[in-house]
Amino acid sequence: MPNQDGSLTRADEVALAQAFDRMISAGESAPLPQSLGMLAQIQQNVTNDEAARSSFMRVVEALSLDLLSHAVGGFSALTEQEQTASLLSVENSLPREFAAVLGMVRDIYYDAEQTPDRPSSFDDDSEIFGKISIGEELEPATKKRRIIRTKS
Repeated sequence: MPNQDGSLTRADEVALAQAFDRMISAGESAPLPQSLGMLAQIQQNVTNDEAARSSFMRVVEALSLDLLSHAVGGFSALTEQEQTASLLSVENSLPREFAAVLGMVRDIYYDAEQTPDRPSSFDDDSEIFGKISIGEELEPATKKRRIIRTKS
């Protein structure tokens, strides 16, 4: 959980580095996102953008409050599959905020010279972390997809 002044704790920094690795599926020869110092770049980017900062902080708080993370000692103690499930839960709870953070992470990662080109599948605005199209969501208990029906 971030400090009262909005700064990140060391636990938040470690959790975010691992979360970035889950958000970006780097190939075997590509560098891991956490090796690029992305957290510092994201923090710099959100400094003057209140909406981006709010989204970022809400995602950080949601990750630190995740029940599964608390049960095992934090996001870092989760397996890769559990980390992905935790991120999917945050994405499902805070879709707009998560999409904003995911966009920042991807932009910074794929803009780095040492990373591969951005996959064309990431250019679709409806594509988000869990490969869920806008208009679908995961049911928390089953992690199965269901269509959300909206009234027209």
